[in-house]
Amino acid sequence: MGEMDVAATLGSMLSLVIVTALGYVAARLGYLNDEVRPRLSGLIFNVTLPCTVLASVGEADASMGGDDVAWSLILGFALFFVMLAAAALASVVVRARSEERGLYLFMGVLTNTGFIGFAVLESIFGGPSVFLGSIFIAVSNVFLYSIGIGVLTSGGPRDAAGEGGRGAGGRVRAVLRNMLNAPLVASAVAMVVFFAGVGLPAPVMQAADMVGGATSPLAMMLVGLSLAAADLRSVLAQGRLWVYALVRFLVAPLAAYALLAPVVPSRLALGVFVVMLAMPTGSMAGPIAATYGRDAELPARGTIVSTLASFAIVPVLMAVMSAA
Repeated sequence: MGEMDVAATLGSMLSLVIVTALGYVAARLGYLNDEVRPRLSGLIFNVTLPCTVLASVGEADASMGGDDVAWSLILGFALFFVMLAAAALASVVVRARSEERGLYLFMGVLTNTGFIGFAVLESIFGGPSVFLGSIFIAVSNVFLYSIGIGVLTSGGPRDAAGEGGRGAGGRVRAVLRNMLNAPLVASAVAMVVFFAGVGLPAPVMQAADMVGGATSPLAMMLVGLSLAAADLRSVLAQGRLWVYALVRFLVAPLAAYALLAPVVPSRLALGVFVVMLAMPTGSMAGPIAATYGRDAELPARGTIVSTLASFAIVPVLMAVMSAA
């Protein structure tokens, strides 16, 4: 394991908070408002986010060892379900209300792997880990934008299709429709491109990278918009969210590392798995929740709280893994 640059990691996290603050100020000044929110959320979810997913395949590096790649695939398939189980445990610990359970579960599976995750991986393990991180993201995104969206749209006052009152059959049909979405299609295309070894034309990949680069700043500014209507001091005083972050993003990754360390021979793949598991709630959680008709304020608050918590969580994980 290489030398860990804690300052670079914390700098990446701080940049997210700064962009969120800019969105907050823009909302206070009237540049962002509730009329803009649904259109901008749709743009991110259906255009910029799929481009981010597609561009991630360009991080592939064929020089990686076979064991590392194989274990990354295995752990990549497990990642989403471990995140979901950890989020379920955390929601039980904080006694989440029934109408908010779907949001708490979604907050635990939609994490900031694409922005913070790659920066953390490179600072801890070096460049080769970024390729493995791309495998984790490509595999887990298939579950995230299918099962994850199903979790989000279930259990609320209504689902995205407005069929919450039509019984189990209506809810199932709505969830199945929601499973087919632009990010899921982009994830499937990215995986086919990678495993088939078929490179997309350079202009296409460059365009995807350029458009995808707008996802994080736009999403974080939307988080700022969501917070503008709330009292920021009250956001930071949300004890339930701090406990949730502690259980979901620190206790669960530490437990996973302790259980898997004797079993997984690839230390690099295991390290990437733990880092990905510990990443805070993603900036897209609020906008995606709004896209599907759910409350965006709770995920927005969760993004801020878990990102701030990461300032302590990531160094702890670094220390544990480097000492092992």
